[in-house]
Amino acid sequence: MALQWRNIEARYAQNHKSALGNGLAACQSCSDDTPTEIVEAERPQPPPPTCHRYFDENVCQGMPTAYVDGCSYNHEGILKAGAGVLWLNDRPCPPQHFKLGPQSSQYAEIAAILITLQIASTHNIRELLICTDSNYARLGFTCHLPGWKQNGFKTANNKPVKHQHLFQACDDITSEHDMIVYWKKVKGHSKQPGPDKDLNDQTDALAKAGALHGELWSPPTHQPTLNVAAITRSKHTQPTTMPTSQPLTLAPQISTNDIADMQASDSAIKTILHHLSDPSSHPITPDELAAAPSLKRLYHVTHMLRVINNILFYAPDDLTAPRLVVPHCLRGVMLMYAHDAPCAGHHGTRATYETLKQVAYWPGMQQDVAEYVKGCLVCCQFQPSNPNHRAPLQRRGVTFPWSDLQIDWVGPLPRSTRGNKYFLTVVCQFTKWVECLPAPNDTAQTTAYLLLNHIFSRFGLPLRVNSDRGTHFTAEIMQQIWKLLGVQAQLHISHHPISSGQVERTNQTVVSMLRKYVSANQKDWDVKLPLVLMAIRATPQESTGVPPFELMTGRQMTLPLHLLYQPGDSNLVTAYTTHQYLDELHRHLRTTFAFAQQRLQKSAEGQKAYYDRKASHKELDVGDRVWYHSYAQPPQTTSHRLSKKFLPHWTGPHEIVDKLSPVAYRIKLSRGQKEPVFKWVHRNQIKRHVAAGREGQGGASAN
Repeated sequence: MALQWRNIEARYAQNHKSALGNGLAACQSCSDDTPTEIVEAERPQPPPPTCHRYFDENVCQGMPTAYVDGCSYNHEGILKAGAGVLWLNDRPCPPQHFKLGPQSSQYAEIAAILITLQIASTHNIRELLICTDSNYARLGFTCHLPGWKQNGFKTANNKPVKHQHLFQACDDITSEHDMIVYWKKVKGHSKQPGPDKDLNDQTDALAKAGALHGELWSPPTHQPTLNVAAITRSKHTQPTTMPTSQPLTLAPQISTNDIADMQASDSAIKTILHHLSDPSSHPITPDELAAAPSLKRLYHVTHMLRVINNILFYAPDDLTAPRLVVPHCLRGVMLMYAHDAPCAGHHGTRATYETLKQVAYWPGMQQDVAEYVKGCLVCCQFQPSNPNHRAPLQRRGVTFPWSDLQIDWVGPLPRSTRGNKYFLTVVCQFTKWVECLPAPNDTAQTTAYLLLNHIFSRFGLPLRVNSDRGTHFTAEIMQQIWKLLGVQAQLHISHHPISSGQVERTNQTVVSMLRKYVSANQKDWDVKLPLVLMAIRATPQESTGVPPFELMTGRQMTLPLHLLYQPGDSNLVTAYTTHQYLDELHRHLRTTFAFAQQRLQKSAEGQKAYYDRKASHKELDVGDRVWYHSYAQPPQTTSHRLSKKFLPHWTGPHEIVDKLSPVAYRIKLSRGQKEPVFKWVHRNQIKRHVAAGREGQGGASAN
């Protein structure tokens, strides 16, 4: 064998499990005088997608559920085994138990699963959830079965699989009835109360009772699998074990005749084939083209179609290899291999289409690929990593001084010499007045104390107080405070800080200014904080154009800068009576408020126009199904800590049950057999679930 003009010797027999290695080893010359019959080898195809999948509470909700268990124990010196099957809500049949005879516990577990699949096939169930406490059974079907089938039901050590006939019988049922089985692991003999524990204990009792008093069950007979072997150089030296007449056959999963039959079953392809065989005898009328869009698209590229061995191919030019014109019943399989297979990588629409068009063609293929990728449940859970859409900015009503406040905690910070680690920020949405109150902690009791003794007692009560959903704002003591004072508390949606944009921006400003004045040990930040607030209150605010101090007091704040130089005699000031001062203050405040409102309205319009340039105006409705971006890491269910990088970013699909505004929705979060949770979310945190027609794509199933 020559490789880059160098003679090398390839020892293919070293890899006994590779179909390609065995084929090349058989083709390699050896000293045997008897030639071995070799059938022309084709490119090996990837294994078919498995019908056994892991449990997903969103997909399995409402699905027929069976709890299965098997047991084996000594009863009066005799080994007895039994199997129990318990269907949730007795759907489709009541609990059953069977006697298995003197068998092992592993045999009993697989037998219980085979009994469950037999019951499901009898009642025409195509999707079901099996709950078992046996890792041997669950992992045997979900992880090892595909490899066993490829290896002739032999393990990695080339030993026969235990209970092979039971696994093969289960695989025959799922394949024959196109059944999809979801597997859920339940903890055996758990001490933690819950529905899974109760149902699993009942199933265990059924299995034990079946071992003694149940009806005797026997497995169905299964035809043995014929193993195909190739003669290699290593086996040539062992004539006693060398097969005599078994040829090596590497055949594609779908034969040429099968493809021809599938194309003949597609009406559009069948019509084109007849037309290409004799255009004069089989013309295509305009009425036929108008009635069948797929036929019309094929007819427009008739000059690029070729018929090879009674199979229709698409060849856009002479330099491109012909591509198979895929019939409708085969398109789902092609999409699955191009997108869902492990070697496909769940790429996006463009990459999947580029991969698929190398070997296949059909009318509207690019659109079908786009819909298939959008409907992929795996891709919906992981892509994009963060929400990349945003709803239009919502307008707030016109406010007045101290009518609407925003509050938020900042910390933990370095503990100061006074023992403070946090500060509570309070911002007036109209005047932009800022208060920052240091505190040793951020509990709800501290929040209530600071608001009553330092804010409301000095400035009065507001109409509304806006905050996030931190426990220091949602605790029972805060609810009682709001109810007692008559103040309306408005809690923003979780993980959406833009709802408290003013206080969040103020926190950034305060921390940024403190950073420039604190000492090296950072323990004097609460001493410098009042001076920072003084600078903020005396500076004209960008949106109002007026300093917060002037909007609150009606006069300018006197700063050290003003004391450097004052023209004239400061003692000669206009003498005001109390009434004159109040009249002048009212006129000044009315003028200032009007000016500030105009500036605020103009600033809000500019901010909305800037924000909405990249906003999406697609509203959702009650009843729509959406994906929710999960900001919090889900609870750990394994012994080792899982990396957040490999966890899904989106959960769902969930149903919208209420709509408060174009951007605020209430969704129903299902939790399996537990009570659902209802959560208010922002439009930026959800995306619409696209229910693509994956079922209609010739056997393609949703992930």
